[in-house]
Amino acid sequence: MQRTRRAAICDLPRGWKGRGKFGGDAGAGTVGVSCQSRLARPREAGKFAAEQGRHMRETKRPMIARAATFLRFLRRQRGRSAAIVADLTDPDPAAPIRLDGSEREWTGTGHRVAIGDRFRVAATGHQWLAKPFGLVIEPRATVFLRIGDSAIRKLVADDAVYEAWDAGEVFVLTKALSEFADERGTLLPGKRRAQGPGIALRVESTTAPPSTTGQPEGWTYLWRLGDGRIYTGDPEDIAVSTHGDVGILQREVDVPLTPDTALSWYWLIERLPSELPEDLAFTHDYLSIAVEFENGRDLSYMWSAGLPEGHVFRCPLDWWCERETHWTLRTGSAGLGQWHSERRSIVADYAEALGEPLPARVVRVWLIANAIFQRGHGQGRFARIRIG
Repeated sequence: MQRTRRAAICDLPRGWKGRGKFGGDAGAGTVGVSCQSRLARPREAGKFAAEQGRHMRETKRPMIARAATFLRFLRRQRGRSAAIVADLTDPDPAAPIRLDGSEREWTGTGHRVAIGDRFRVAATGHQWLAKPFGLVIEPRATVFLRIGDSAIRKLVADDAVYEAWDAGEVFVLTKALSEFADERGTLLPGKRRAQGPGIALRVESTTAPPSTTGQPEGWTYLWRLGDGRIYTGDPEDIAVSTHGDVGILQREVDVPLTPDTALSWYWLIERLPSELPEDLAFTHDYLSIAVEFENGRDLSYMWSAGLPEGHVFRCPLDWWCERETHWTLRTGSAGLGQWHSERRSIVADYAEALGEPLPARVVRVWLIANAIFQRGHGQGRFARIRIG
């Protein structure tokens, strides 16, 4: 039997620890993806609950069920270890720059550009987040760029061309297990450990056309996770395909939150990126649609591989657990490959999942695709998204 409780903090099984979007403070034998942020301290957890809402609902699976999921994850990852390694590249030994994730400052490349200049960034290699668990990250999911002190951008592919958006030296950084404090790439506090074998980079001038991302008009990638090539199509029919990466696509809205406010959409999910329940940090690969509120919180409607319909839980990743709540709308393989129509009352769902006080407005609609942990394949389409 599931246990429903009133939750005020983000928690995980005893002994799991870490900081950052995908962690940031991982000790030996741990992966820094757990949700022990400031909310793990009772005084601050209580303050957060008072600030953000009362009577928040979280459907907590029993500890034994979550432990069983973790054991299944371990067996599956170990069985796939050879395939995971075969999918990776080694760092180019001749490349002039090598990053291992321990760097606390941005690394200068020595390559200077003027606004409008084109330059190529070629990256090879990978960083093991936790080799025994088969958790690894490739350049396109972790390398960020900055020109001078400008806003950051992520590498959209392991070999990509950019048109300079500012003037100055090109700097690089691997986000790895850390989190940014602002759009200029200031790192939040937290340990950064070397993640071998590292990522090698070359930056050079080119006349080739800039790389494109292909997302629908009017939608942009969340800067915190960076651009990618996960979403394509047009605003009325958005295709998503993810493997070994993560991306959030956003559209700005300004919708008053009233009892009549609803989110509606059609979705066709062909493949789920996880075969396991997604409420653990290591298995948190999923596809969803979400709404963001003016208070900085978001409510995500997901199709789960193994959580029951109606299951509500906080994001198990640190930093995000303070902001994101997931609602399992559909589950399992039944209905995959078919179109489904959905309509949700946002006020009713917010009150049920997050409690009071209600925010006044919805400010963004999100599409979320994550396959960075288990390196599965997620594929689907979202069509005719409406809010109001």
